[in-house]
Formats: sequence, C-alpha cells, structure tokens
Amino acid sequence: MQRIYRLAVAGLLWLLSFAHAAESNPACPSGPLKVGFYEYGLAYRDGRGYDVDLVRELARRLRCPIASETVFPWVRTLKMLQVGEIDIATSATPTPERLQYAWIYTYKHSKSMVLLRTEVQARSLASLPNDPKLRWGVIRGWKFSPMQDQLLAELATRNKIVQAIDENDLYKMLATGVITGALAHPTSYDDWLREPSIRKQVVVLDLFPDVEATAGGVALSKKRFPESAAELWHAELKKMSRDGSLHEIFRRFLSEETADYLLRSPVP
Repeated sequence: MQRIYRLAVAGLLWLLSFAHAAESNPACPSGPLKVGFYEYGLAYRDGRGYDVDLVRELARRLRCPIASETVFPWVRTLKMLQVGEIDIATSATPTPERLQYAWIYTYKHSKSMVLLRTEVQARSLASLPNDPKLRWGVIRGWKFSPMQDQLLAELATRNKIVQAIDENDLYKMLATGVITGALAHPTSYDDWLREPSIRKQVVVLDLFPDVEATAGGVALSKKRFPESAAELWHAELKKMSRDGSLHEIFRRFLSEETADYLLRSPVP
C-alpha cells in the first residue's frame, strides 16, 4: 500500500512539475496547447495534413506540449479562438475582424481558381454566366474576393447555384457532372485533380487575374498569448521559411508546383 502511495505521489509531483515547466515557457505561457483544426483540402483531413505537421513542428521547436488536437467547423473554430477555448488555429486569413482577437502570422498565399468541366464552353468571365451548361457549386462559409462574390451573386439570380455540403461533396458533384463549375484553392483541389480521369474532365482557369492571393496564417488567441509570446512563434515560423522546413512540410502533401505557388512570397 505504501509503495502504491509513493508511486501516486511521485506521479502527481511529475505532473505538477510538467505543468509548471509548460507554464513557465514564454512561448506557451498558458500551458499545454489546445489546437483547433478544420477540414480543408490537404491542410487537414482525418488527423493528417500540412497544417498538422506545421503546428507540431513549431510546438516541438518552441518546446510547447500539445494537450489536444480537435477538428471543428470553421466558424466554431474562430469563435473558440476568440474566447480563448483553443490556443491555436491554422489556415486563417488575417482579416481586420480576426486581428482583433488573434495574432495571425502568414505562412502561405493562395487564390481561388475557376474549375470548369469541359462541356462548359465559356472561357471568360463575361461569357461564363450565359453558358447554358453552367451549374455552379458553392460551400457555405467559404469566403472569396468581392469580385468573385459578385459573380456568385449574379449566378444566384439566374438559379445556377448548387449548394455543396463540404469539399468531398463539391468535388463528387463536379466529377459526376451534377455541377460544372466551382471556385477552389489549389490547396483544396491539388490531390483530387491528380487523378487522370478527373484531369481530362476539368480545366483550371484564372479568370480573376487582378484578385490578390489570400494569405493563410497561424492564428494565436490573444486570450492565451501576449504579444511577446506570439512573436516567438512568428520568429520560429520565419526560421522555418528560411531553412526550407516549411517547403518540406508542404511537399509531404502537395505537388512541387503547388508548394512553390504557396511559398512564392516569404513569411513576412
């Protein structure tokens, strides 16, 4: 009995010392990290993705233990980040609203491309809404540029919009012809489009050359990180950009072309 008691006490002391060490780490002053992911292309799916590897590598370098990794719907992820129920989120665009409650450090740039089935004859933005074969798929919660939103609004007035549940649903409908067009980022469609039979059916067009690429970043909750702590993550992210680690992580999941595309601008 005494031996069991001593072991229990030793275990408790170890846990307390571990927690104290985590709390005393300036990179994670609130203790072990709670990470919120959302399913998005090859960034996160079924517990794997370049966002998973990125956060784990940053945490390893900064010696911050990870307490939990959980997948949530994107809107809920942002809300939990805002109130401090999670420490970190990924692939977050640094909008003025989000910057009020999170430190966001960019590690990739991407823009939505137009995916069209080959039966759609239109090859310009002006002719696209008038194509009789066009049926456009959209996913609730996905954000686009004002110019792209204008196209979607026009298509909605013509009853050409079809709602997709998620990415899998969108690409399934595109592959089978239920829809014939969609907007999506290379990070989302890269793996799907590598299938030869799909590649023959779908063309990728940049019909919005004047639209700037969207930044995606690591988001740290201001409820959990003071700026001094967040800047340690920022500095480490810059190191990963310079030493090639960031590119190597992207290449585990993406084609060379897409990895280079995402990293064409250095981490600011």
